[in-house]
Amino acid sequence: MPLTDDGDMVRGLGFVTMYAAWLEEDVDDLLRLMDPVELFDEKKQRWQISHKLKHAAKLVRLLKSDELDGLPEALEGAIELFERRNEFVHGRVYAGHDRIDYIRGGRPNAPTKPITSSELYLLANEIWDYRGHFIGPQFFRLPRAIEFGRMR
Repeated sequence: MPLTDDGDMVRGLGFVTMYAAWLEEDVDDLLRLMDPVELFDEKKQRWQISHKLKHAAKLVRLLKSDELDGLPEALEGAIELFERRNEFVHGRVYAGHDRIDYIRGGRPNAPTKPITSSELYLLANEIWDYRGHFIGPQFFRLPRAIEFGRMR
């Protein structure tokens, strides 16, 4: 059931942060499952999420499994979600005197733009829904593809 925007910016940001952390855990789980293909060592575990997503997509493509069609593209597609998350998590939110909230990026010369709680809730719901791309393959399709790939 999707989250409903209650107008609370901080709560919306909390959902974005929490759901993105769970999505990142799903990616880590996929990489751990692919240990037989390539070890997900301590160094790789510290990579930025965009690097993990690109690497996971590469490993899935190496398996050459029809069962995993669309998974590499889903992994690469998640990069955009994390970039949007970063805008909010690393940005600074300010309440304007005009009763409008604004966000300014953490980098020099980053633009200041209006922000609403609905943007945060929308992103949180998108991230939550995206998890389905990664949870589904973990139980049957990815382990079968790895086993089949090892038998070749």
